[in-house]
Amino acid sequence: MPDKAIIEERRLAALHALELLDTASCENFDRICRMAAEYFKVPTALISLVDRDRQWFKSRVGFDEPQTPISQSFCAFTIQGREVLEVRNAVLDPRFQDNPLVTREQGIRFYAGAPLLTSSGYAIGSLCIIDKAEQQLSLAERQQLRDMAAMVMEQVEQRQRQRRRDPVSGLCNREQFQTDLRDLAEHHLGEKRVLVLIDALDMKVAHELTLALGLAPFETIIRFLALRLKEYLGRHVRVYHVSVKRFGFLLPAPAPGLDRLLQALVSRLRRQPPGLGFPMIPTVCAGAVEFEIHPQSVDDALRKAMFALELAMARRSFWAHYDAGRDHAQRRAFNLTSDLGEALSSGQIYLMFQPRFALPDGAQVSAEALLRWEHPWLGPISPAEFIPVMERNGLIHQVTHWVVDTVLGKLRAWCLPEHCKLSINLSPRDFQDQDIAEIIRRACQRHDVDPRRLEVEITEGEWLRSNPNVLEQLTRIRELGTDVAIDDFGTGYSNFAYLHQIPANVVKLDKSMITDLEHNTQHQKITRSILSLARELGYRTVAEGIESFQCLQMLHAFGCDEAQGYFLARPMLQDKFLAWSGANRFPLQPCV
Repeated sequence: MPDKAIIEERRLAALHALELLDTASCENFDRICRMAAEYFKVPTALISLVDRDRQWFKSRVGFDEPQTPISQSFCAFTIQGREVLEVRNAVLDPRFQDNPLVTREQGIRFYAGAPLLTSSGYAIGSLCIIDKAEQQLSLAERQQLRDMAAMVMEQVEQRQRQRRRDPVSGLCNREQFQTDLRDLAEHHLGEKRVLVLIDALDMKVAHELTLALGLAPFETIIRFLALRLKEYLGRHVRVYHVSVKRFGFLLPAPAPGLDRLLQALVSRLRRQPPGLGFPMIPTVCAGAVEFEIHPQSVDDALRKAMFALELAMARRSFWAHYDAGRDHAQRRAFNLTSDLGEALSSGQIYLMFQPRFALPDGAQVSAEALLRWEHPWLGPISPAEFIPVMERNGLIHQVTHWVVDTVLGKLRAWCLPEHCKLSINLSPRDFQDQDIAEIIRRACQRHDVDPRRLEVEITEGEWLRSNPNVLEQLTRIRELGTDVAIDDFGTGYSNFAYLHQIPANVVKLDKSMITDLEHNTQHQKITRSILSLARELGYRTVAEGIESFQCLQMLHAFGCDEAQGYFLARPMLQDKFLAWSGANRFPLQPCV
């Protein structure tokens, strides 16, 4: 048998789950209190909810305080049994004779309370009546008090039913779904289930629909899908309305034929809703996850099913199963976002520098500043992983500001030749919601560094042409004297026809064309043509990704201006880079 402490915790959990404490007054409860006071001819009637350290009155007649300490609570004794507790004269009862509610002037003499019992048998409080004079209830009156307490609980349960039904679909809502999941964990521990989520409509379509025509058409679609789901799944499967446009249901596991069921179900739901008034096929899709029932997995099942649903939407497929590997990557990305601030301040994120050389004479002309992240428990994290995460979460500005300040601080502190530049990479997001040209100008002024010693690299793409503000900011960066380089040129949106629209003066060839240049005649033709045309148009050209002496010789013969790659120099930490830059070594030799 559970001990008293465990029973009390379960009782309190039942009370708190009802979410009645500290709620506004309700006429349905007030009416029962008035009826009790009138029927029993007493000045005071209360609906009392007994919390851990207080009793709070959901309704009260003839009592001023909204709550009292648990030490003064008669009802705390009432909830210990299942029958009416009657105290004919509290002054004579050793349990209550020292209670301040009894000893004060015009204090309590008579008390009778009937416990408020939930369907699970937990007493959450009582309906009680109080008088200043001694009384005794008849058997009929005791029954009447029990009946009125039952009426209170009917109101509580009705309130719960209303709270746990979606008003549009009429289905049980997420609160009921989570309650049922907790019940599973209590009564079916170790069994397996499959949770399926159904998404009714693409978010963008739903938004445009409600903006154009209001909520009524959207709600028509929701009601149609709710009805179809119930019809298709039958009365033995309970369907829940778990969010505005999502439904869910549970199946036994393993579920043979689940894929066929999902395919058929989504096909059935992707139909024209009757009564909509215009043609529209809901873009329904499904996500499914199998889980073992225990408290931890139950809490996480809904999240995993939502992840599966997002996979289906991203793939534009009818359905998808939960993918643990991709989920892990998603959660890892979220953790990286949370760790960014500390990473920047603690030195986890740092810069490495890869030198760049002039091909005619091998002089070092610049170096590219490259971000690195050494996470304390994830280890080295590639920029290819964490930069997109920062871009998606709106944190790239913070990273870029740190890079700009750090690079300019080093240019100020280092004794590099005046002609030697440092190059930084800018994200397309750096041109949104801020003036990156002004940020660079002020940073150069703050660090007392000539802007001509800085180069910014941007990756070519449609984003350059789609927003006039980008070109305007790039123009002002060039007006500072800062070089603007188009990175990864030769793939994607590469097009000399629009290159003249971009205020850039440097073209960096994409490394995918350079790495195997000596073995790929097609790449040789393309590279030679790009270099020739870029030179005629007045651009300085850079080849990155050089990994062999033969490749370097070919680029020199093709007329490329500058070179960067592992054959010449790998990215290096500050001390090694400064030693390299000051050693006056001829760079066009294999690195040792």
